[in-house]
Amino acid sequence: MTIDHPRNSATATSPGAPDRPRTAGSFTLRITPAQRRALLAGARDPIGLLPKSVNLRTLASLADIGYVGLDQSRDVLRGQEATRDALDVWGGAVTEDGWQRARAEGAGRFRIVVVGCGKAKQDRRVTAGAMYVGTFHGSCRETAKALLQDGGRQYILSAAHGLLDLSTQIDPYDITVGDPGSVSADFVQAQVRERGIESAEVTVLAGSKYVALARHSWPDLQAPLAGAGGIGEMKQRLSQIRLAARAEAGQER
Repeated sequence: MTIDHPRNSATATSPGAPDRPRTAGSFTLRITPAQRRALLAGARDPIGLLPKSVNLRTLASLADIGYVGLDQSRDVLRGQEATRDALDVWGGAVTEDGWQRARAEGAGRFRIVVVGCGKAKQDRRVTAGAMYVGTFHGSCRETAKALLQDGGRQYILSAAHGLLDLSTQIDPYDITVGDPGSVSADFVQAQVRERGIESAEVTVLAGSKYVALARHSWPDLQAPLAGAGGIGEMKQRLSQIRLAARAEAGQER
C-alpha cells in the first residue's frame, strides 16, 4: 500500500494549535496583566484550553488580537469564528500566536511529547487522536498527558503521515515505519522545521523504530522506553512515569 504525503496533510495550523515558539523580542503588542495570566494558564493545559475562571471580557479581548480561538480539536467547532457568543458557550483555546506569546511571557521551555502510532485502528476516517485504539498506544497517550500537566504539546508520529496533530482527520492505513511508502526521517524533519519546533524539549514514547525516526529531527530527545525487553516492560515503565509525573505535579501545587 502506497501512501501519498501531501505537504500540508499534517502541518496546517489553526486556532487552538500552538506550535512555533518565539522570543519575547518578537512581540510589540502590549497585553494587560489579566490577559497575560489567562495566556499562561492556557499554556499549562496540554491542548491550550483556558480555565473556566477566565472571564468573557478577557477571552473576547484575547480573541480580538488573535491569541485565543475556539477549540479546534472538537469537530463541532472546527473552522468557526471565535465570536463573543461562541466563546461564552464553548470557552477559549490558545491559538498558535497565543502560544508563542505565552512562551515569550515566561511560560517556560516549549515541551513536546511524541507518541508512536499503533496497529489497532478505527475502520473509518476520524481524527488522529481517535484513530488508534490499542492498549499500548492508549497507555502512551495517558503518560504523555501526565508529562504535560504544566503545558506543552502532544503529537502522534504516524508511519503514513509523519507528525500529526490530534485533531487532524486521517483515514485508516496498514503500514509501519520502514515499510515501502512509509514516511522518511527527512519528511518528518521538514514538518518539524515548518512548525518551528526544532529546539523544543522532546520526549518520545514509542518503539525503537519511531524513536530513530524522530531522533533525526531532535538529536537530544528523551526516549524513556529505550532498551525495554518488550511491550510488558514498556507498559510498566509508562506506569512508573505517570506516577512520578503526577506526584511531582502534586508537590509543586
